[in-house]
Amino acid sequence: MSYLGGNVPPTSEAWEQEEGRYISESLSGLTKRHRMIILLTVGLVTAIEISNRISINVLLPDMQGNVAANSDDISWVITLYNLGFLCSLGLATWMTRVIGARRHLLLSILFYSTGAMGCFLSKHSLEFLLVSRLIMGFGGGAFLVRAVILAGLMFPGKARIAAVTWLYAVLGFFEVTYPVAMGWIDDTFHWNYAFLLDFPFLIIAVFLILKYVPQGYLWKRRTEGKADIRGAIFLLASLACLQTALSRGEQDLWFESFWIGPTLLAAVVFFIAFLWRDSRSDYSAPVFHLRMVWRQKYLRTSFSVILIIGAIFGAALFVVPQYLRTVQDYSATQTGGFISMYTIGLSLGLLLTLRALIPRIGGPHTIMLGLTLLIGTCIALVYIWTPTTPTEILAPAIFLQGLALGPILLGASNIATANAPLPDLNDISTTYFFVRQLGNTFGVTAATVMFDHRMTFHSSRQLDQANRLAPIVRSTLTQYANVIHRNGGGSSNPSLGALQLFQANVITQSRLLSYIDIYLGLGALACVALFLLGFGRIKSKLGPSHFHPW
Repeated sequence: MSYLGGNVPPTSEAWEQEEGRYISESLSGLTKRHRMIILLTVGLVTAIEISNRISINVLLPDMQGNVAANSDDISWVITLYNLGFLCSLGLATWMTRVIGARRHLLLSILFYSTGAMGCFLSKHSLEFLLVSRLIMGFGGGAFLVRAVILAGLMFPGKARIAAVTWLYAVLGFFEVTYPVAMGWIDDTFHWNYAFLLDFPFLIIAVFLILKYVPQGYLWKRRTEGKADIRGAIFLLASLACLQTALSRGEQDLWFESFWIGPTLLAAVVFFIAFLWRDSRSDYSAPVFHLRMVWRQKYLRTSFSVILIIGAIFGAALFVVPQYLRTVQDYSATQTGGFISMYTIGLSLGLLLTLRALIPRIGGPHTIMLGLTLLIGTCIALVYIWTPTTPTEILAPAIFLQGLALGPILLGASNIATANAPLPDLNDISTTYFFVRQLGNTFGVTAATVMFDHRMTFHSSRQLDQANRLAPIVRSTLTQYANVIHRNGGGSSNPSLGALQLFQANVITQSRLLSYIDIYLGLGALACVALFLLGFGRIKSKLGPSHFHPW
């Protein structure tokens, strides 16, 4: 009996039948211990990438001050990483077929390490920091999807639950400890030193990959055909044009700018060219096997839900640290502690979903349960957020937000991939993560644009209200001036200081209201996803074949 246990449907295309046989031959000779070592090795580098990607939000306020950036500029630290991540995801399946899984992992670690070292060296340079983040994201995009695919291929049947549980343990350990560690490094030394934290683990991962991951190809590449290099270029060009136009559109007044319209048009043209090339049958290593992907009705019908979930995931993780650092007065270490509470909730939600929810109620109902909890959490955060909300109230709410996202993420992956034949898992899992990461990028971009809009609105509204309440404002300014006069010494300027304190209060309140507006938007997005699940007839079988850690 083959290693895959006959999981290749007889109606599959010839290349799928060939890859199924080749994967069986490649993996059947590996012992269970060897396969577990490979999975946890890739899990280690995956945990480093995910933990860094989560923790970077803790450092953003300090980065912003050191590189002289505004809120839009500093958001590019996240946006460009996501763009590199997307490009890497888009090429992951293709690269694995062309150069092999082992070399692909090592090359990705090289890109990721180069970007991390560039971030360390870009202490006061925004441009160098952004280029480094792009390179870092291009390297980091390969790890998560590799861990997911290896878990699906190397551990068939019930063995996969135990294997993925061990993978969760590795991911959870780093996700909980990394935010606090990076925040402590930021407070004690400087934010750029936090990027050095990755290197000891990356070195260990390289050693283990060289020792345990077999050389050669896991997926069969037919040598008589040719790789679709032009298709890869078209996809990368489309993503670059789209992200640049969406991120700069607000500042450059969208279609009033001479370049936004042509850039969006170029993105569409490049993407159509990519679809045309990769839907052809004369390429042995396309970027995606689009004909096969389109046959997966569960993946096809859940695209919009996956996109929304990605947007919620990205925007929420971007906003919470900004609120803690700029509205509240928490340090980077304390903010890292809150993010650790978030990741503890997320890890528990994932384990609960893996062990209990999905096997009993299936993917769609699991997502509905998670979305309902997330909507309640958003409402609670909107209600409790103030400039002085105490830790004992904030921490449980942030924990619940992570707990709610666990069933949502795992349920979405179940819908998209549960019924996929194992030879197709490479393309289908990559497509799922690609769509979700695209939503993540859109979410961060939308949160940044909305923040700028609402900051302007709330600031002008508060100043207008202050003008209407002129006697009260003058009384407040007088009280501020008296405090400064009593405590500031002879060289102080009470009138100027009072005005600066008043302006700082207006800015803080405007930031708070803007973040609340964003969370109201996230709650509305969650309601839209619930509607699509309820009326879109999205279904999947119980007892999924595959489990995604994120």
